[in-house]
Amino acid sequence: MARKPRVVIPTNPGELMKLTGLVYAQHQKLGNKSPLVILDSPTWDELGPDVEAAAATQARIETLEKELKSLYGQRDPHLATFTDLDRRSRDVLLAKHSANPAILGDYGFDVIEAAAPGTAGTKPPKL
Repeated sequence: MARKPRVVIPTNPGELMKLTGLVYAQHQKLGNKSPLVILDSPTWDELGPDVEAAAATQARIETLEKELKSLYGQRDPHLATFTDLDRRSRDVLLAKHSANPAILGDYGFDVIEAAAPGTAGTKPPKL
């Protein structure tokens, strides 16, 4: 006995949109002779315009993803250098403003006031 073939429905949105477009195009080509006319609501005829709109949106997404990859490629080589420069700037500013480190907030740093070492979790004595 022959095994039933496995027919895959893609989970990747781009591949799914491609398959959906091909199925819809074949359905349209066959017209009333398409075996898919027996499908209940929603039908290919009802969702046909949505297929084209979603395919256009998918094409736009793929274009933007390529553009994003290019932009990341332009930005990323600078990240390590900027991190080092920010770290060294923080250190200089902390040395200069050791009495008032909150001033680093003026430069855009997020200054988190920490409890003094050894005092975290201790309660004041009861009198």
